[in-house]
Amino acid sequence: MGGFPERTDPAEDVHDPLFARALVLDDGARRVAVLSADLPEVSPAFAADVRRRIERELAIPAQHVLLAITRTHAGPLVMGRRVSAPDPLYLENLRDRLVGAVRAAGEELRPARIGAGRAKLYLGVNRREGLSAAGGARGRRPGRHISPYVRIFVVAEERGGPLAILFTDGAHPDVLGPENLQVSGDYAGRAEREIEENFGDTAVALFALGFAGDVDAAYAKRNFDEVEQLGVALGRAVIEGMKAIELLSGLSLRVRSLRVALPLEAPPSVEEAESRLLAERERLASILGHNEEKAEVVRRRMRVDWAAELVHVARESQGEQAIELELLAIALGPIALLGVSGEPFAAYESVLAELSPFPHTVPISCANGNIGYLPTDQAFAEGGYEVETAPSLYGVLRLRPGLEPILRQAFARVLVELTD
Repeated sequence: MGGFPERTDPAEDVHDPLFARALVLDDGARRVAVLSADLPEVSPAFAADVRRRIERELAIPAQHVLLAITRTHAGPLVMGRRVSAPDPLYLENLRDRLVGAVRAAGEELRPARIGAGRAKLYLGVNRREGLSAAGGARGRRPGRHISPYVRIFVVAEERGGPLAILFTDGAHPDVLGPENLQVSGDYAGRAEREIEENFGDTAVALFALGFAGDVDAAYAKRNFDEVEQLGVALGRAVIEGMKAIELLSGLSLRVRSLRVALPLEAPPSVEEAESRLLAERERLASILGHNEEKAEVVRRRMRVDWAAELVHVARESQGEQAIELELLAIALGPIALLGVSGEPFAAYESVLAELSPFPHTVPISCANGNIGYLPTDQAFAEGGYEVETAPSLYGVLRLRPGLEPILRQAFARVLVELTD
């Protein structure tokens, strides 16, 4: 299972099935595909492979494919994390199913109307509170930014009901914690089912995670009762919000892709890196054979693996280090979908709303892969899990502070280009 690095045991059961859902849009000149998969996350390399296959087999350009995930924390491991690696046979099967979903959607094209709107719902809680100097503590601070809205994008029959509903919320589907060993779509999967059942299973409901880098689901307990409550609340909010959406015909598609280099911190000296590796090995050795918890052993092994890679980077690196972020924007009339291949903090949704020239802008994180959390300047100053610890799960070096102006400029550029 994916979702939590400290989860050490495999799945025991499937509580509710996971799905890949696809929406294909075609205006006669361009065709785009939007995929939503009930998965914890996918790597940029995996997403690129799926997109290339869609281009090769279905003639939809790879740059016109947006692969989103629900970010359920109770799904299968697809993106390896240090000491854990996904099953290659499962990955191949998953690629086939994702491509197959797009193929099936493309065979069902029909005239449609498009609309967008939002519904008010507080489903998340900001988790950054009580940060210690070491950056280890995570809590909940209601005063921090969370999105108060569910974003809704509707595709409906030209003279009938909805065909597809894409909706986003800015709260991690992490109701079910690391102790859970049952596969589930978490609250996002439950919301998808709630919407589809409401329309007699004639419409496809696709959930995509909004900007939720520092926001958890507002669960009281980590169980399936909470999944049911939050999922039904979200599904019903979407259904109610759809009633006020105006549907438009004859819209043209516009697509823009932008790749941005995000600067990383400079690697340490070889001596310093080797010293860290030795220290991590000693920490791991100190707990082995002392009735240690399996999860703690996994965490320590991951730190050893990270430190070993840090030594390699310190020896081989030349010049400034960077990691590539992809933005993929799709526009139809007054509506824009913006996919980001990372997890922007919730405050970036306000930045997007400020910069966007579109009346309706739908933010989607973890789109076409996930390079990790994208913190605000304030978060960099505070430290904490997303800034200091999580980067070692996704890579080796941490992002350099000063990310906000880079993201602002990238958001503005890709959205303005869509209006040309």
